[in-house]
Amino acid sequence: MTAAFPPADERSATSTDLPAASSPGTGEAGRATPAAPGAHWADGPTRDGDAGAGTDASAGASRAADTRAGASADVDTDSGGAGSDGAGSRSLAGTPATDHPAPTSAVSSRLSTSGPTEVARTDWTAPMVKPRERRPRSGWRATAYTLTGGRWNPGLSAKERYVRDREARIATQLRGRHVTAFFCLKGGISKTSTTAATSIALADLRPDPVFALDANPDAGDLAERLVGSKLAGISRLARDVDKVTSLDELSRYTVTAGRLSVLPGEPNPTLGNSLSSQDFENIMRVVQRYYSFVQIDCGTGVTHPLMAGILQFADTVVIPAAWSITGAKRAAESIEWLEEDGFEDLARTCIVVLTAKDIVSKSVDKDAVTQHLWKAGDLIVVPADPHVADGALLEWDQLRSQTREAYLDIASAITARFGRHHR
Repeated sequence: MTAAFPPADERSATSTDLPAASSPGTGEAGRATPAAPGAHWADGPTRDGDAGAGTDASAGASRAADTRAGASADVDTDSGGAGSDGAGSRSLAGTPATDHPAPTSAVSSRLSTSGPTEVARTDWTAPMVKPRERRPRSGWRATAYTLTGGRWNPGLSAKERYVRDREARIATQLRGRHVTAFFCLKGGISKTSTTAATSIALADLRPDPVFALDANPDAGDLAERLVGSKLAGISRLARDVDKVTSLDELSRYTVTAGRLSVLPGEPNPTLGNSLSSQDFENIMRVVQRYYSFVQIDCGTGVTHPLMAGILQFADTVVIPAAWSITGAKRAAESIEWLEEDGFEDLARTCIVVLTAKDIVSKSVDKDAVTQHLWKAGDLIVVPADPHVADGALLEWDQLRSQTREAYLDIASAITARFGRHHR
């Protein structure tokens, strides 16, 4: 007896019989649709919905998230605008807005003449999960969420969305190493205060350890601003650098301020001036065995041997300056010096920070001051704050809300430069 086969038109459909499924990026008849808009930098809130929600819960940032929420207690306003009054910034620190097409299910089949059609396994979970609005942390929105047990989530205000997204940017994963140099040709313009406050902001919100190093040869006082004690560290480490073979041994020369590790400078100017570029290179080789993200408080002497070593390691330069005519001129001269001495990329991507120590004279044209710094990659203004001006131990909670916002913007601008190495 011969086996009976069904007619050809009654057999199981093969993959060639299935209608072609539209793939992301194509329209009808396989025509390519326009590409997503290119990455761009923008001021203030730029993302809608749940952008960046997946990174809000990074392990290292959990404690700091509540701290930052307190720092931005007024984030409930719906009018948007991330910049605080008096602390506005022209920043590249936004995140590139990239459209990611939603995952689509693809069904493939394989024809077998001796068995049934096999269907490939497909992950159906992702399309079936509804996107969830992030839980508000402050204001009436948080109250409404709590009182209704989460049944009503009014979502985030525009300003809180910016704050949360900024926290996620600061916590961006660092692949490789990154060194930030806080440098200016002029002293007395809150350079050490900017280094200290920005380092605290980074350490509190990042999952990885952050290291601050005082490389000011002229009696650097970074440790004094961070831990309240005048200490020596860099000269001792330079002398014993060959003996340091573990993190435990390195910690004998450092101090901690919260989650921040600090290598104190040299309070004795004579010893500080004796440090060479090779000394700094040896120190950095040891430090970078255990820390990938390093902040350096530099001196003002650009001809000092230490400066040549520092700039060879630097990936980003922050130029602190006073919110004044002379402050703007010194900042512009610092950018020009970098350009003329072979550090064009550092000059092009530099972050200029204008700090107001007191009331700026009404005769100063602030627009003209900012236009004078047109070469800066970012321009961020830190408002006047008595806690910064007094020069004592810097405590984050004692800073005004607008001041904390400005330092967080600086931290975000630095992490936005990850991966953009000039070397």
